Amino acid sequence: MIRTYIRVELAGEGESPKQVIERMRKVGAVPIIGDYDFELSLDDDERLFDKLEEIHHALRGANVRYTLTTLTGAEAATLAKSRHEITHYVDQKPLELRKSLYKAKLERWREMGLDVAELEPLLDDDMDHFKTASKEFLRTHLDRISLVTDRKPESQVDGEVLAELDEEGKMMAEIKGATGLSEDQVTVALGRLISAGCAVRTQRGSKEIFVLVPPPAPNIRKTLKVVPASDEQDAESRVYYAVSVDGISARDLLRTAQLPRAQFKVAVAKLTENNRIRRDHKGKKEFYYRV
Repeated sequence: MIRTYIRVELAGEGESPKQVIERMRKVGAVPIIGDYDFELSLDDDERLFDKLEEIHHALRGANVRYTLTTLTGAEAATLAKSRHEITHYVDQKPLELRKSLYKAKLERWREMGLDVAELEPLLDDDMDHFKTASKEFLRTHLDRISLVTDRKPESQVDGEVLAELDEEGKMMAEIKGATGLSEDQVTVALGRLISAGCAVRTQRGSKEIFVLVPPPAPNIRKTLKVVPASDEQDAESRVYYAVSVDGISARDLLRTAQLPRAQFKVAVAKLTENNRIRRDHKGKKEFYYRV
């Protein structure tokens, strides 16, 4: 028997989870939890591509994204025994369903490199508080997130989130609405962007804002134009007339006179000795003035 596993990414402007489940039930897909959202078994007399076509038509118009993974019976059995265990929750009670979903979330966070020990007791003692506490936990530990494998390639998810940031800052809800990504995806992507120095998190009043850190401007150094003087008098004249009454820094004087360093030093020494210009210091910088 062949089994197809479907991951569905909901969007805020799309249909609700309940509506999507009803669509998938019509093609025989069973809701599950874990790395996948639905499981669909194919009988020996069914053609795979016909079934995939049914899935596509079932989700058309729901405004969701989906990915497919098809496995043989043996591969599916191996998957069920791995840490990505598949749990069917068709007949589970609401409380059991919530607990199963929350456990799957904690397992994913462990894969991110986070220590979720402080959240685990809430599943037994205060499940109603778990949702709020888990969101705060993930945001607090953004900078500690290590390598994560998302449902979409990391670079693509991060790129979509980064494209929505600016130097004014955006709230989580604004980023979610603009990208169509889930809150978990946006939160994890922001963690990677903050760790990479591409974004920062800050408070603006009571609002949590994520701000773009613009890349540094490239260090472009213009080549110094040098024109040798014909003689010492020419060199002294070029240095003297490059010095303004208000003064000029040694660096700008060299650039303006456009002399080779050897000729420049001799000309400055002569002009200073003859009391035509004077040298002064402002901090670590050297300035020249006409006398």
